[in-house]
Amino acid sequence: MAITPLVTSGGIASGLDVNGIVSKLMALEQQPLTTLANKEADYNAKLTAYGSIKGALSNLQTAAKALAATGTFTGNTASVSDTSVLAASASSTAAAGTYNLSVTQLATAHTVRSTTNYAAITDTFNTGTLAISINGGTAVNVTIDSSNNTLAGIRQAINNANAGVTATIVNDGTTNRLLLSSKTSGSTGAIAVTAVDSGSGGTHALSDLDSASLFQTQAASDAQVTINGLTITRSSNTITDAIEGVTLNLSKGTVASPGNAILAVTRDTGTTTVAINSFVTAYNTAMGLLKADTAYDAANKKAAVLNGDNTARSLQSDLASLLWTSVTGVAGGISTLSDIGISRQADGTLATDSTRLAAALADPTKDVSALFSQTTSGNQGIAVRFKTLLQSAVEFGGLISARTDGITNSIKSLGTTRDALNLRLARIETQYRSQFTALDSLIVNMQKTSQYLTQAFSSMTANNK
Repeated sequence: MAITPLVTSGGIASGLDVNGIVSKLMALEQQPLTTLANKEADYNAKLTAYGSIKGALSNLQTAAKALAATGTFTGNTASVSDTSVLAASASSTAAAGTYNLSVTQLATAHTVRSTTNYAAITDTFNTGTLAISINGGTAVNVTIDSSNNTLAGIRQAINNANAGVTATIVNDGTTNRLLLSSKTSGSTGAIAVTAVDSGSGGTHALSDLDSASLFQTQAASDAQVTINGLTITRSSNTITDAIEGVTLNLSKGTVASPGNAILAVTRDTGTTTVAINSFVTAYNTAMGLLKADTAYDAANKKAAVLNGDNTARSLQSDLASLLWTSVTGVAGGISTLSDIGISRQADGTLATDSTRLAAALADPTKDVSALFSQTTSGNQGIAVRFKTLLQSAVEFGGLISARTDGITNSIKSLGTTRDALNLRLARIETQYRSQFTALDSLIVNMQKTSQYLTQAFSSMTANNK
């Protein structure tokens, strides 16, 4: 008797949904992967947070280094009442004061020109030698031969010889002139030229360029300036040795029409103010990040990414406590930031009273520099202390590097665990599929046997009737 084929649906042969069963079982088995993924996301969020914190602390470190440098507090500034007469700058060695200046003569470089008319720069000269000296010094010999005995060639030969002058050719609208300008300004820069014709063949004699034949277009003169009634003379218009720490650059003034100006040298508190404000801003930014990343939102019962992180909490605590450690023995009765107008707000940030700060910086009795940059062992200035702490926190091998290295190693460990778990899950899935495939086959065989017996009994019953 033929056996009716088994009709299946949703399974392999028996109707058993092997894929669905295995999928649901594997979803349960894979729950540890989800846990690992959540941990990895948390670690990566910590790394990102520490990256931002490290950047903020590095900026604070830069600001602290600036305040730890004594040069930040010793700068001077120079102002001039009439900048058309002169410009001035002051270094830290300059003494504050006011100076009356009167420029009666500017330093000029000796300049001479040829007097012979030269129609073109290709005009030729006899061969020979030009001996050029400055202020009676050792002469530099310039050889003129057939390779360079044109007006243009002589100009180039003089410049190549580095004889202390600059040679140019100027066309005055009628003829070409050879112009020699001393590279040394002032009375010590006088030009002398001795020309010797040792050959012929040129349109012009080389002796046309001897000093006796040259015309002076500008005399060699020294700068003269009166400073608070004292007249000084210098060979240059840039004077660095008249007032200690002050550089003067003269630009206008004659005996007939002196250039008068008032020079004021004062302390440069602007640079110091900028450095202090930069420190305050950097501190607020860094502390703001640490506070936000370690916070706990009680209302929503949500912890920030670094809540409970010992390293972050330690940094936050150390920075806050370091800020208000007193610096003893500072002149002017100042020992903390509050003494110069920098106060701590309720939220932990700093605020600056610009009026009080300006007054403290302008007061010569208050040693604001020592408050920040003093290096006395055990009694360092505030900026020096910050610089030391931040160096151990943000530089290679420091506190943050150690913490982030630990987090990175944890992520690597999670990766190793995930790889092992994936291999285990693959074996489990294979095992599940093998077991349920076998069960499917068993069910099919049982169904076939059941169907056969049912049909056989039906046939026997029919035959007995």
